[in-house]
Amino acid sequence: MSIKIAVVGGGFMGRLHARTVAESAEAELAAVVDRDPAAGRAAADELGTRHLPEVVDALNEDVDAFIVAVPDRAHVGPATTALRAGRPVLVEKPMADTLEGARAIDRAAAEGGTHVAVGQILRFDPRYAGAAAAVAAGDIGEPLHVTAGRIAARDIGLRMDGSSSVLFYLGVHDVDAMQWVTGKRITRVYSRAVSKLMPANGVRSEDAIFTVAELEDGTIGELFNGWTRRSDDPVSIDGRLEVMGTEGTVAVDVRDHGLRVYGDSGLATPDALHWPEVNARIRGDLAAEVRAFVAGVRDGAGFPVPTAAAMRNVAVNDAILRSVESGVPEDVEIVDRAESGAAGAGAVR
Repeated sequence: MSIKIAVVGGGFMGRLHARTVAESAEAELAAVVDRDPAAGRAAADELGTRHLPEVVDALNEDVDAFIVAVPDRAHVGPATTALRAGRPVLVEKPMADTLEGARAIDRAAAEGGTHVAVGQILRFDPRYAGAAAAVAAGDIGEPLHVTAGRIAARDIGLRMDGSSSVLFYLGVHDVDAMQWVTGKRITRVYSRAVSKLMPANGVRSEDAIFTVAELEDGTIGELFNGWTRRSDDPVSIDGRLEVMGTEGTVAVDVRDHGLRVYGDSGLATPDALHWPEVNARIRGDLAAEVRAFVAGVRDGAGFPVPTAAAMRNVAVNDAILRSVESGVPEDVEIVDRAESGAAGAGAVR
């Protein structure tokens, strides 16, 4: 059975998701939904589907499920509308830009008798999955301290133009990685931000946020996130994870994906894992994420990102922003497993 999916969002991530669905053997791209007629029609025409202005319009069509891939501050509206109508939804990370918003999405899923999946893409990255498996197997003993973060090119921050915080567009990846790989919740944070480069370019955003984190078992952590690398830096995203344990270390280095191209424009390190184009189709982590969502809708299979975990990531980010504002350490609000309608792996149906 082919699952008919409407993708909400005709921007960068929306087009990636829509193309991935259109190229899938298990799904059909039913529509691109976007309030901006120019962006929505351009994406729809490119992929040979319809443009619809609102989620409610798609609900009146033959649509089985939705992918919400608009800027994070706009997640709650389309996600809750689709969920309350009983349609499963894959929300691009983060689940929402506030814990209140994430809880509203979770309640909407319960009200509609369906499930929400959150696209924390590193859960589908074999390097991070390997690190999580090694820690869970006890290969490095008991974790002592962990570092996770990424510094992206400033072009990303300029392109976002204040529509998202560096903490939510980039940092939620590493908050999730820290809690998932160690298997422990972050309970307290102390964070500082710098805002020079983005404001100088007319963008209301932080340049970078650094955080010292305390985990529930006494492990300490460092989170670092920014969009400050020069645009001509061959490394577009400097991403790393390291967990030091009592018996060893596990480390992930994603500064390049093993592919280097040197030509007239200098050295480039293209994406070869997240959403690379292979034989004219989107492959990699994003394709695996979409496949997992489709399998959940079709077969009731569990999605690899528990909803409660996605909500905890947002709770950590809320605490980080409070700490930036207050200048003092802040406790992370507890998200109980029972609070989420999909507290476990959760079938997406």
